[in-house]
Amino acid sequence: MKAEEAVSKVKTLSDVEGLCVSFAGTRGSSDPVLAIKEYLKEEPYSAEDIEEIISEKLVVVFATSPSSLDVLRAAKHFKLHQRAAHVYSEAKRVYAFKDTVSSNLSEEDILKKLGDLMNDSHYSCSVLYECSCPELEELVKISRDNGALGARLTGAGWGGCAVALVKENIVPQFILNLKEQYFQSRIDKEVIKKTDLGLYIFASKPSSGAAIIEL
Repeated sequence: MKAEEAVSKVKTLSDVEGLCVSFAGTRGSSDPVLAIKEYLKEEPYSAEDIEEIISEKLVVVFATSPSSLDVLRAAKHFKLHQRAAHVYSEAKRVYAFKDTVSSNLSEEDILKKLGDLMNDSHYSCSVLYECSCPELEELVKISRDNGALGARLTGAGWGGCAVALVKENIVPQFILNLKEQYFQSRIDKEVIKKTDLGLYIFASKPSSGAAIIEL
């Protein structure tokens, strides 16, 4: 099955953009990222291109999703290659992050590798998925320039938050630098209030996530 043929299996606009269908197994590959590079063209697909592939009108496919129809009316093209490459490479980074935390590497090497994975993730979000924004790019760069081993946008993107991996001994100075180099200009422009800075920047430590405890 060609990657283009797999588009016929998607039923939501996010499926079309993400192309979250595994081509790898059907092409004898264990790496979906490599399969995407080989079988999805980098040039954007038009709605007409997709309709030709799936032999169906997209307005019919998305008939029950008003928000998808709105996007379909506004969008001129769909970057299937880039979106799918981000989704699959990001999934691989999640496993790599987990394996690194559980590895026998030195603490220094673990932190460096985790930081590199975070930086790669941000690049993928910014370039392939295009869910960053100038403010996030600035905040991520300032974080790295001030000692963050890794920094990336977090949440859905398109604004919002960034997370930085910082050694504990430099956290106080790191926060002061971010306040001065990023937030002060926003305070001066009255975009945010100085008294609210604690809501915008704070330190936290890794901890266990949600869990079910059986008694």
